[in-house]
Amino acid sequence: MRKIKVYAASTGKTFGAQPENYGDNLMAALLPALFNLQPEFVGQDRAELISTGSVIDSYHRRHPKGVKLIKRRPWRTLHVWGSGFMSSTGRPDWPQTLAFHAVRGPLSAEKLGQPGLATGDPALLLPRIWPKPATTGRAVAIVPHFTANRHFRAKYASSLPRHWKIVDLLDDPQKITRAIAESDMVISNSLHGLIVADAYGIPSVRIEGDSRIKGDGFKYRDYEAFRGASWDVLKFEAVLARSVDLIPADARQPDAIRMTSLLGSFPF
Repeated sequence: MRKIKVYAASTGKTFGAQPENYGDNLMAALLPALFNLQPEFVGQDRAELISTGSVIDSYHRRHPKGVKLIKRRPWRTLHVWGSGFMSSTGRPDWPQTLAFHAVRGPLSAEKLGQPGLATGDPALLLPRIWPKPATTGRAVAIVPHFTANRHFRAKYASSLPRHWKIVDLLDDPQKITRAIAESDMVISNSLHGLIVADAYGIPSVRIEGDSRIKGDGFKYRDYEAFRGASWDVLKFEAVLARSVDLIPADARQPDAIRMTSLLGSFPF
């Protein structure tokens, strides 16, 4: 199996040295299964691919003054497939020359001045490697952003209805995917919790985040522009106070044509 150098955002200094955030970790599963490629996770200036996650402006966030002359690597190409911007003010600054093949949503494409790019988050392709399991009835998966998981559990775990479960985004990616895919509703302030709900055709509810979630909301708007509908952002307390049948959930499973376009745009 051929290796490919991939950069992914990490919860620590070095990717893979600690539990990683679900969305940023998905290429470890998608690349071998879909393309027979083995990812080798490397630093920003060595990467030849960025994909799932809000990482187009990742280098800019670490180096807001731009790429130093001594750091530039214009003879190397960094391919972008399905990534998005974290922030509306983020810039696509990298030491390598960037080649864009697909981005998460049309707002990212517009920021790049390339409105004709293929769009879609690669996490939408998960059903092609892990088929949807049978649902369990009235199960609800709650998917807090990984930075808020501990706080969320401490505050709400003891007051949840019987069939509601909290999903830990630092767990094994296949286990997380199954927990979302076998549920009947997803409640999340994690973007990938919402995206994977769409991938499996599961109604989802977006709840408020907090200051621990980075960015200015651009990544949510970008994906909403792709899916063709936005979520009403609700307080979790308001969701908890309603019966499941009264929660305004929305399911937007992407059509096969757009998923074929996303797959066909893969550069390797």
